[in-house]
Amino acid sequence: MSSEPAASIIIATYNRPYVLRYSIASVLQSDFSDWELIVVGDGCTDETAEIVRTFTDPRIRFINLPDNSGGQSAPNNAGLALARGRYIFFLNQDDLYFPDHLRRSVEFMERERAEIAWSPVLLLHRSGSETGPADPNRDVVWLDGGVPAGSFDPEAFIIASSWVVERKACFAVGKWRSEQTTRLSPSQEWLFRAYRQGRRLAYHRHASVLCIHAGTRRLSYAARRSPEHERAWTWIAQGNEARAALLQCAAIEQAGALLSHKKLLKRFLAQGRRAKLRALAVAALRHLGFHPVAAERFLEGQRKGDWIAGIRRFTGEAPDLPRDETLYLGSGLADPFIGAGWHGAEGSGRWSAGRHADILFNLAAGGPEDWVLELSGRPLQSPQTVEFSVNNRPILRQIFDESETAVRLPMRGSGTFWLTIRVETAATPQAMTGSSDTRTLGFWLSWLRIVADEGPKTRSVLGR
Repeated sequence: MSSEPAASIIIATYNRPYVLRYSIASVLQSDFSDWELIVVGDGCTDETAEIVRTFTDPRIRFINLPDNSGGQSAPNNAGLALARGRYIFFLNQDDLYFPDHLRRSVEFMERERAEIAWSPVLLLHRSGSETGPADPNRDVVWLDGGVPAGSFDPEAFIIASSWVVERKACFAVGKWRSEQTTRLSPSQEWLFRAYRQGRRLAYHRHASVLCIHAGTRRLSYAARRSPEHERAWTWIAQGNEARAALLQCAAIEQAGALLSHKKLLKRFLAQGRRAKLRALAVAALRHLGFHPVAAERFLEGQRKGDWIAGIRRFTGEAPDLPRDETLYLGSGLADPFIGAGWHGAEGSGRWSAGRHADILFNLAAGGPEDWVLELSGRPLQSPQTVEFSVNNRPILRQIFDESETAVRLPMRGSGTFWLTIRVETAATPQAMTGSSDTRTLGFWLSWLRIVADEGPKTRSVLGR
């Protein structure tokens, strides 16, 4: 590696090593070798450092800030201060590069003599309700970051993972600002600032980044695994063939969306005076130098920092599980607690969709420190050993027979808890009995509740 590599890639991260390993691996798979990777932890308190150390490439280094700032700005600024490359890349911890991204981006910058460039990204996001189990069949692939006529448009959200920036332009534009100082995300505020300074921005028409939209995935930051990344990595590994298929999926989705947008435009034109005055107000603020999206949010009454705070609640704050109240998994009231790996509610409970499934909940502070999580269920196949883990720590392994059984799991403290139920084998009713049900089923969960710890029997297995 030269003393000044062509590319410096900065990854800001916080306690998500299970997705970080995929973003790092995508850099290592690059067909361009003249780079350094700076991973900056925002005061990480988990095994992030250990995960980074499993990558022994000398071009990779990790620093962990002493305090958690709660956003991307501080770690990105710290990474930029260490960067030595001619070109700076900001790779979100959720996102992945296709192998040709770095090479094609550097070639474009040198050919166009741009200060800042961006490209469209393949965006995997969920279209569906904000509650209930994750369903990969409801995911859609979108081509995001495109702009009319190839010119920068501040109303387009241009994901930072697609940027490439001359290092000197980074310092000229200035540091990333904290989310509390803007109604935008810090990345879009930084890019708009560069645009207002008259920096040379260029649009690179080459899709070579795969983004997994955490902001549309409920509790994506509270859970400690990501089936979406496991699936997306297979696409990166397949290379051009998978990318062509994803582009085809995006074209089909967006052709349908175009018709919907035309209908919305007709409705807008038919709206009354108030809506038109609002549009004029936004246009006037834009003419005065305000970001149009920030102007919209201002008119909606949003304060600075509200937009990011809302995303953080959606992705990272599990719902409160009331104490001493039974939550029945067949009820719609259970949907907000459902993580990855479940089928929909049916009758008095619901089945996991494979060997493991997650439940996420929050215990509010106050009261005793020791609690017990009680739950009742059974595996499809029995006898079978079922493992229960809380926050990725195994708590109990229990052999279940054919009857439904209640178990008690010790809990301690308050905050967000992530329960994973794992069975050794999952099967389909069709394969077992000839039923017409072809679903893969693992564990049937009927109910759960949190109660005060009653002492020695906490670890016992009880009948309901």
